[in-house]
This record gives sequence, C-alpha cells and structure tokens, in this order.
Amino acid sequence: MTDESYVKSLLQELKLVLLGEPLNCEQIIRLLKKCKFKGEELLGSDANWNTAVKYYKERFSEKPFAPFYLSWASLFYLLYKILEFAGNVPESDIYHALNAGYAGLLGCLSKLNTGGSFIVTEHGLYLKERNFELEYSEIPDWLHGMYEKFFESLVRTSYRYADTVTSVCQDHTRLQRGIEPDIKKLRVVYNGIDTKKFHFSKLLKKNAGEPFSIGTVTRITPIKDILTFIRAAKHVLQKYKAKFYVIGEVQDEEYFEECQELMEELELEPYVEFTGFQNSLDWYPKLDVFVLPSLSEGFPLTILEALSCRVPCVATDVGGIPEILEEDFLVQKWDPEGLAEKICWLLENPVKSRRIGIEGREMVESKFSLSRMVHGYRELYEAMI
Repeated sequence: MTDESYVKSLLQELKLVLLGEPLNCEQIIRLLKKCKFKGEELLGSDANWNTAVKYYKERFSEKPFAPFYLSWASLFYLLYKILEFAGNVPESDIYHALNAGYAGLLGCLSKLNTGGSFIVTEHGLYLKERNFELEYSEIPDWLHGMYEKFFESLVRTSYRYADTVTSVCQDHTRLQRGIEPDIKKLRVVYNGIDTKKFHFSKLLKKNAGEPFSIGTVTRITPIKDILTFIRAAKHVLQKYKAKFYVIGEVQDEEYFEECQELMEELELEPYVEFTGFQNSLDWYPKLDVFVLPSLSEGFPLTILEALSCRVPCVATDVGGIPEILEEDFLVQKWDPEGLAEKICWLLENPVKSRRIGIEGREMVESKFSLSRMVHGYRELYEAMI
C-alpha cells in the first residue's frame, strides 16, 4: 500500500462517524502506524475532498455546497488533528478524558496505542449539550442530522472503549446506557466543592425595609434560561421589594440582548442587574435566595456552593438537580409563575429558610465535599492500577 492508499483506507474507516456508529479504533491505530500526516494536510487532500463531495451528492445535492463544506471542514479538521496527535500522547497507566467527544476519542486511541486503561468522565452529557447548542446555532436545519450523527459516533466510541465511564449524577447513567448499551462499567462520582472555601463567616443582617436579594450565578446563554428568571422577577415584585442579580459572563450576545429587551418590556431595568463576571464568593452571602432556572444541567456546582453558604435554593427539575434539592424546591422548565411561587415561599418563611440553609450546608459537607469526590476518583485509579 502507498501512503495514499493508507489515507484512503483511513477515511473509509472514518465514514462510520457519519452514521452515528462507533469507530473501529483498533483498525484506525493500525493505519495510523503506517501513514503520517498533519491534520491540515489531510483536510486539504484529494481523498478528503472526494469523500466530502460524494457524501454531499448522496445526501444534499439540492442544497448549497458552501455551507455543507464549511460544516464538514469544521467537524473533520478537529477529528484529523486528534488522529495526528494520537501517536504522540505520552505512555501512561491511565488516560482520563473529561468528555466523551474529541477528548474521548483521543483517550480511546491512546489506550490502544500504549496498553493503558481509559476512563471517561461526563460532567455534562456531551451529546445532549452539542445537540442543544445545535438547536440554537445558525447552522442550517438540513445539516443538523450530520452533526448529530457525528457527535453520536464520538460518544459511542468513547463509551465502548472506556474501561469505566463515570457520571456526576445518577440521572446521567440512564441516558448514557440509552446511547450505548455496551458500556462496560458505569459508576457515579458526584461533583464536590471545597466547603472550607464556600461558607458563612457570619450571617449578614438586613436593615428594615431593605429589599430582598435574589440571584443566579451562571453563564448568559439560552440553556440557562435567564428569560424565565426575569419573568419570575416580575411576579415576585408584585408582592415583595427585591433586587435580582444575574452574576456571570455573557457567552451569547444575541441572547443577552433578548434578555435586555424583555427587561425593558416588563419595565424591570431598576430591579434586575447583570453584574458581568464576578467572584461568586463575594455574592453568595448577599443572597436571600439562589435560583437556577436552567433548561439542562449535569450536576451544578453553583447549587452546592450556594447551599454550602447556607443560601436556600430553587431550581428546575432537570439533570442531577433532584439529587440535591427536595421536590418542594423544584419547578418545571419554562415556568416563571412556579419559580416565583417557590421564591416567595422562602421569603415569607424566614425561620424555615434559615433552617433549610443550615441543613443544606450539612448535606453538602456529608455528601458533596471535594474530599469525598477526590476519594472516589482515587479509589477508581487504584483499582485500575
């Protein structure tokens, strides 16, 4: 075989990524040992171009070629770079990928190349998050299926070759088995926080007549559903004097503008403040209630941080949040009235709210501390070695 023949064979193996099927990493490793290339060279090769054009004619012949090929290049360039670096990863007893996408694929190849063990940890479900981003992207709808299959293939490959897949909450394990039933070993290691860092040095006292402080610490992006937080503020303000804070950086300017337009429409500019990026340690002690209205979550550290600071929380019933908060403090997605009702109950019952905060701190210390999380991974590493 010439190098060109090896490259063609390699691209033939990679076609599974367009079908949502797990890749044959053993065969890919064999081919990588016989041909060397740079990702840029492979992307610019005749073999890549011919493969892309053939796929386009089979699936999208009536659609414009330019957006198709831009999407193809964005997906495959990173894939080709992973293949380029696969042989340069240092030998190790254990490889640990922190997502099941491109990083997971590199872990699969490294394991087979050196004989080490391989762990995948999903803090957020890679496939679920990519599909959510796709829904809110400017990528044409007719190309979504290609992206979905591509990411599904990466995730299924990572799951299939991993010696252990760890999740940060029980909720994820059901979804992971649904994606790849052949996962060998699946276990939960809950995220943890440093409770010595997130704590109350003293309880802050409010002056009479001072408004309540209600906040969320989050990225400004559609998945965090700040719009529902703003709509809930309108309902709360009908009963209580309050100030609402969104603490975090803007990651989606268009969505941020939508939030500002809603604030203007509801006449909430004096009552809702976007602080930008801030040290959350400075903010938790100022809050009477912490709110997380996300549409999707893994196992959010912000709730653990707020509880560790004895701040009662209200959040949506998504991801691993029900494994932290009791049902009384959960609401459904896109429910500003329900969110406002839970917030108001906490404001109406200050003695119970303080008790909830104290019990929240105790729970985080016993179940979700950083030391407990580290112990879980240490046990896993020691068992593999």
